[in-house]
Amino acid sequence: MSVLSDNLKSCILFRNMKCEDLSNFLNMSNYTIEKYPKGNVVVIEGNKCEELGILLEGLLEAQALYPSGKLLTLARLKPMETFGEAILFSKMNEFPATIGAIKDSKIMFIKKNNLINCLTNCHKFMENFLELLSNKLLILNKKVKMLSLENISKKIGNFLMEEYNKQGSNTIKVSLSRKEMAEHMGIQRPSLSRELIKMKKEGIIEFDKKVIIIKDMEALSKF
Repeated sequence: MSVLSDNLKSCILFRNMKCEDLSNFLNMSNYTIEKYPKGNVVVIEGNKCEELGILLEGLLEAQALYPSGKLLTLARLKPMETFGEAILFSKMNEFPATIGAIKDSKIMFIKKNNLINCLTNCHKFMENFLELLSNKLLILNKKVKMLSLENISKKIGNFLMEEYNKQGSNTIKVSLSRKEMAEHMGIQRPSLSRELIKMKKEGIIEFDKKVIIIKDMEALSKF
């Protein structure tokens, strides 16, 4: 098995697929692999989506720019994560955000007709594809919930409770920088810092650079 097919087994689309099915897919697919140095734009908001992208190496970031000038980070994509899967089959198949490389990246692009062929002929691939779409819908719902919260303390409280449930610990390891956290919540970085300091003074949390400790779970859950 090639290095590419071996790596793709880590992608949700090809998970638990037979080696023979994966090899056949690669042999029959009209795919391309493109490199994007750090800082380069992969797709621009409003562009037509004609291929599915799989990030093989690097790190990508999807951002939407509002008329007010406000920049909102919608998602960060790590290796073996995908983009374009839902838009590709939409009648309004335009990217809702700009995707850029924040590290040197390598991306595999697969044409729509190749995906349709695999969805038709491989039951496991279809199952994985539907799971991927469902996961993306849940993430979108969480993002909408976050943006609908009316104040900063509730947004921080929601973020910390989600991470608490995910990590199973009062000591939250935060992979995002303060700037990235603020963009994730759709707020300004200084506003985030002020609210974190306020919550620390009130004894609700303690924090360091990459760690936030929930000290008063009851108070946090009321946000």
